This record gives sequence, structure tokens and C-alpha cells, in this order.
Amino acid sequence: MYKQFLRLILLSFFLTPGLTFGQNSISVSVHQDFKLFLFGDDLGNRAGTLDVLTRIKYSGKERKLGYFIYYAEFEKASIENNYYRYGVGFGFAFSNTFNDENIEFTGSAGIGNIHRMKTDSFSYSGSASLNYILNKQFKIGAMFQYINRTDLDRNLVRYSFFIGLEIRLFALKS
Repeated sequence: MYKQFLRLILLSFFLTPGLTFGQNSISVSVHQDFKLFLFGDDLGNRAGTLDVLTRIKYSGKERKLGYFIYYAEFEKASIENNYYRYGVGFGFAFSNTFNDENIEFTGSAGIGNIHRMKTDSFSYSGSASLNYILNKQFKIGAMFQYINRTDLDRNLVRYSFFIGLEIRLFALKS
């Protein structure tokens, strides 16, 4: 399982050569599935269920419209038979959204591995997030995400709504 995660990270670095040039920061974010926590779902998971998504994100240099992002992520949900997902992805963050320098909109896509019931399966994901920049170190945000749930018998695309906090760990010299 961990070897597959490492392979995904290495693959993402080779597929995105721009990652090694012009990075300006590394951050970590932690999000909770707000919908699942407050309301549960139609698969028998009650309100109060934890589903935490953690990302380590590399942000590229600021451009006219925004900047590119690359990330590795880990998700763990406390559902029956536990749910673990490892993934990598990329996207673009539009800065100065709605003519407000504190609001940014990010679209991203990724691939990953779901580990559940002692089985691993490939999945894909996409997300759209809206963040409010509190200062240079912290952002709060909401993320709408879809996941190809290959661990389910019906191979469904499921939607989640996360809220969370992003912390900028450090800036890189370019």
C-alpha cells in the first residue's frame, strides 16, 4: 500500500516537470467532510462520522491570473471497514477572485489508490475550492470534491463537501 503511494508521488513529479522550477511555497491543509460530519450519508454512515483529508501542497510562482499547484494527499474515513485513500494531483489557483485579494478559487484533478477491505483500487478525483486568505501563513476554505469510489460494488462517483485550514510551512527561494 505504501509502495503504491510512493510510486504515485514519483509519477506525479515526472509528469509535472515544472514542479522543480519556480516553486515558492509548501503548505499543509487539513479538511473534514462537513456534510458527512453533520448529516451522515445514504450508505449508512451517521452524523458525526470523521472523514479527514490531508494535503501537502507545492505552490508555483504567482502569475498574472494565479499559480499552479501540485499535491500529495491522504484521506481517512471512519466508516465500516475503514477507508484510506492516497493520491497525487495538480491544479490552478486563481488569485484575486471576485476582485478581492483575500479570496482564491482553485480547480484540481488527481489520481489515487483506495485501500478498503484489504483491497487496493485505482481512483480519480477532482475538486473545486474557495479559500479565504487570513494572512501569509493561514487560509480557511471550503472544498467540493468528487471521487470515483472504486471500493464500492457499484463503482460510484461520490461527492463530498469539506471545510478546513491550510498552513503555509515555508517559502522556497526561486
